[in-house]
Amino acid sequence: MSMVLVNEAISSVMQTLLFTLIPFIVWLITARKKESFFSWIGLKGVGEDKKQCLKYTLIAFAICEVAGFIVNNMFMKEWNISQYAGMGAEGIPCIILFSYVHTAFSEEILFRGFIQKRLQSKFGFRIAVVIQAIIFGLAHLLPALGQINFAQGMVLMFYPMIPAVSIAFVDEKKANGSILPGWLIHGTLNIIVHASQL
Repeated sequence: MSMVLVNEAISSVMQTLLFTLIPFIVWLITARKKESFFSWIGLKGVGEDKKQCLKYTLIAFAICEVAGFIVNNMFMKEWNISQYAGMGAEGIPCIILFSYVHTAFSEEILFRGFIQKRLQSKFGFRIAVVIQAIIFGLAHLLPALGQINFAQGMVLMFYPMIPAVSIAFVDEKKANGSILPGWLIHGTLNIIVHASQL
């Protein structure tokens, strides 16, 4: 096992724990007597209508993938380089860990499992999804400030809002509040971007 893979495994676990900590503390204080933590953040089954959930998951994935393909090829190709670019087959396990655990799982817990659900309980779905999508966009933009120009910054802010809205719709309206479809969409989108650079 390469050190790159070991480092990615450690980093993936650390980010997941970090992104789960605040939701867990809030759950302990506000909801531990009402429902389990996993149900509270949406780590649960998708409900009875699995075919409808699958259909909308595939539609949301297609929308996000088309938008991502356009954005990556028109605006981000020169500067959105995977840290695993050029690694070949050795990079595949790293990309899988990074895509499905480091980013998708941890971010789905925080953004759709915690932020979306807590805002939604106070303001309803529409307001919550807009706020959550803006925060998700900012979370992608802020780490890159100073390294990108204004146009790249706008792309980096607004493109992630498309998956944020699409995933929240599928999770909340078609998957019984489960974040599992969003995790699958998010991770697969990331896999495609990173694997295309091997």
